[in-house]
Amino acid sequence: MNAVFSLAIAAGLLLAPASAAGLLFAQPAWWQPISLRLLGVGLLLFGMALILLAKHRFLSKAQVMLITTMDIGWVVGSAILLFAAGSLFSSFGQAAVAAVAGLVAIFALGQYAGAQTIVPPLSKASVTAAGDKILARVSRTVKAPEDVVWRVMNDHAGYADVAANLSKVEVVQGDGLGMQRRCYGPKGENWLETCDLFEDGRAYGFRIHTDAPDYPYPISDLHGEWSVSSEESGSSFTIQIEAKPKGSFLTRALFKLAAKQQFKAVLADLADAWAARMEREAKA
Repeated sequence: MNAVFSLAIAAGLLLAPASAAGLLFAQPAWWQPISLRLLGVGLLLFGMALILLAKHRFLSKAQVMLITTMDIGWVVGSAILLFAAGSLFSSFGQAAVAAVAGLVAIFALGQYAGAQTIVPPLSKASVTAAGDKILARVSRTVKAPEDVVWRVMNDHAGYADVAANLSKVEVVQGDGLGMQRRCYGPKGENWLETCDLFEDGRAYGFRIHTDAPDYPYPISDLHGEWSVSSEESGSSFTIQIEAKPKGSFLTRALFKLAAKQQFKAVLADLADAWAARMEREAKA
């Protein structure tokens, strides 16, 4: 509602600043249309930012409170403007400023109430770019003993049940260091992954063979590491991904931009699904 309201006012100020000035101000002046157009630009950017935030899966309480604080600033600023320079506005202008401030105050109250219900995600995911690589990480604490977590992590066939981008995983050969598994995508595309790190009961890593003919992602080098550690309330596991996109400079830059949100969501979903399975098996 805040975003739509802001964009609607922005559209009016940008499309008809002179008409808006004639309605809002008591006496015409050259600076009025310019000021209203600049205000329209600001509201346009604000409204677009609100839309992006509202669609953001990992929207935090702090982000909502920042927007709420900005709305409170608008309300306070409107009151000061009417008190200190109310004579600049027509009767309609004064009523319009007060009405807009009232609606913004309602938005602020609603956002404040909503922010109190936001619960931080249990799976802590992050994605950063370092040089020509993307570094993604997710960690999760679970109410399950370390041996159960390790057993679930080592169920390679069951990995496809928790990874949304996989339809099947099968061990091709070996066990532990040097083991190879084949992963299948939803359309039948498949590729090999080779275990290049193995510490029994603690961690393992896989180097993905991105040179497979039908490997579906624009990545030239990809490595993943899975680890588990003991916690007071149970255990925690961590997944770390290091990826190097391929293609031109522009393609790599666009991929990094898109991957920051996509990787984070994929890893959070994976960690959530894995945690649910680990805790179920711990209770069994």
